[in-house]
Amino acid sequence: MPRIDADAIADAWDEDDPRGPRGRPEPSAAARAARGRAATARVVALDRGRATVVAEDAPGVPFPARYGGALRGARVAVGDRVRVSGDRDRGAARLVERLPRATVLRRTADDLDHRERVVAANVDRVAVVVGADNLAAGLRFADRAIVAAVDGGLRVLLVVTKADLVDAPDGPTAADLAAALAPYEGAVDEVLPTSVVTGAGLDELRARIASGWTVLTGHSGVGKSSLVNAVVPEADRAVGDVGARGGRHTTVAARALPLPGGGTLVDTPGVRSLGLGMLDRAGLARCFPELADLRCALDDCRHAGEPGCGLPDAVLPPARRAAFERLAAALEGRGEEDDAAPAGPA
Repeated sequence: MPRIDADAIADAWDEDDPRGPRGRPEPSAAARAARGRAATARVVALDRGRATVVAEDAPGVPFPARYGGALRGARVAVGDRVRVSGDRDRGAARLVERLPRATVLRRTADDLDHRERVVAANVDRVAVVVGADNLAAGLRFADRAIVAAVDGGLRVLLVVTKADLVDAPDGPTAADLAAALAPYEGAVDEVLPTSVVTGAGLDELRARIASGWTVLTGHSGVGKSSLVNAVVPEADRAVGDVGARGGRHTTVAARALPLPGGGTLVDTPGVRSLGLGMLDRAGLARCFPELADLRCALDDCRHAGEPGCGLPDAVLPPARRAAFERLAAALEGRGEEDDAAPAGPA
């Protein structure tokens, strides 16, 4: 059975901590009208009952805001558009409404848990970070992250860090790297090798994320914080010592960082697993880009051997077909945890 990700649950405390009484009466028409006149803002950080937001009428000037009574018990995430009332200059701003989400990146604690955690909202793309020194674990995580991204309406970049280790002693060969990444060309918008040591690929990455909002996700220890420090020098992220068998979390809460060339980067805590418990087998198939046009005889086909199922005839790389079957088995409680980060410091 997939292991419950206690570390990530702890990281999610801010987003998952409901506050205030539930069951409040519906607001009056006057209250709804007043709320509709409140200023709009984007959430850029969360910290135990208080959000940091940037007003859409004054971008670049963050200020704190507490949950107002109308929003207590609701959950907001980094990237959410909200309405804010009160005097922001005196620290009395309050969140009074969460506006509808256009896109969402969500996950669960494990594959058999259906309680969702929203990682980020209203973002344009996900940059999934994997390390060239541990592609096997990284790409199994990427299989999950691609599903979560497609499910939430997001585009996907696959960013490979530590490309300087290619063809180095004890590192992967260029041929091995190319063979491992080739199956993902039809699943993501782009595969982008990078190195913060040599600078390779960093200009290309900056260009890809220079507009809109991009959320960065990956296992602990893949070099995510080093990558953030390279593209957003003023971010001043702590960089942990990473051993051969894994790394220590160096980002402890999601935070939106403005990029020097434009755009916004949402850095998220490294996780040991990414649960997909919000999906069933049929939903999983819809989130594999290679299976988007799957045609089956039954409208409710689960792609589990039913007559007329289109899956057996689908054309996709063997590695991606195996990924679908592996994730489907995990969602049905038949598989082992398959995306754990390498063992190492917690």
